[in-house]
Amino acid sequence: MAPKVRASMGTLGVLGLELVQMDTPPTTAYLQIFTEKRCAANCLFCAQASGSQADLMHIARGMYMPADLESVVLRLKMAYQKGYLARACIQTVLYGEWWEDTVYLIKRIREESEIPISLSVFPLADGPYRELKATGVNELVIPLDACAPYLFDKIKGKGTGGPYSWDRHMDGLKRGARIFGKVGTHLILGLGETDDEAVSIIDELQKHKINTALFSYTYVRGAQLSIEPNIEESIRHYRAVQLARYLITEGMATYNDMKFSDGKLSDFGVMRDAIIRIIEEGKAFQTTGCPECNRPMANETFSKIYNFPRIPNKREKEDIIKELGIQE
Repeated sequence: MAPKVRASMGTLGVLGLELVQMDTPPTTAYLQIFTEKRCAANCLFCAQASGSQADLMHIARGMYMPADLESVVLRLKMAYQKGYLARACIQTVLYGEWWEDTVYLIKRIREESEIPISLSVFPLADGPYRELKATGVNELVIPLDACAPYLFDKIKGKGTGGPYSWDRHMDGLKRGARIFGKVGTHLILGLGETDDEAVSIIDELQKHKINTALFSYTYVRGAQLSIEPNIEESIRHYRAVQLARYLITEGMATYNDMKFSDGKLSDFGVMRDAIIRIIEEGKAFQTTGCPECNRPMANETFSKIYNFPRIPNKREKEDIIKELGIQE
């Protein structure tokens, strides 16, 4: 049987392997190593976790369909040459042959194309990190997902019976940053963290050259975790952390410059005029992550967009001002 790879529906649409109607096409090819096994880890929010009953094709709202690996690799080469895609992002799953399958996919892509490759993986030893870099991985991502140790333990770590721990993830991130020069991580907002907890860890990670990409919690039918958010508070929290992250990564403010009241951001540490300018520019509220990553509709619906895959329009910017509670 020819080897397979999972690819998001948007990616298959850009590659011409599926007919997909898209408002905003992805600028990155979103791929996942193929297995029909469940992941040995048991992250409660994940469709593919060992204890999940969800469809294996789900990653948040995205559907990752099985596709012929060779067809994807060859069309990825053409899409990169024509400027339709600027990056390939590979998601891993923890199972017996995951390393061999991951390295094979990376090598096949690299044999055909110089497209930048990001790899999202759990913590590894220094040797595998160096091998991944030598094989052709440009960006390493190790998702924390939770914003604080107690949430990590409950949702992703020892409380789930899985193999992960906060300390090993933090150690893996710092070692990865030393080997790759920088490294990325993911934080899922909406798992029960406060503004304070989210901004504090973003600030700490930034000091270690660890870039934070923000995701909104998305319930997947059959997953073990089900949180019913207050939509108004959920979007306020998300916008506040987006803005704080932008201020930190752009060197405009730090966690210590900001003020919190009962866990909520009450002062961003910059003047109101600066915040209005940032909203007008719009970049702070776009998808964050590796370069050229826009992840359209990965966590969103058309009625409520958390990460804009493009610059927000005038009406959306007006909504952001209201969502942040900024007085006219």
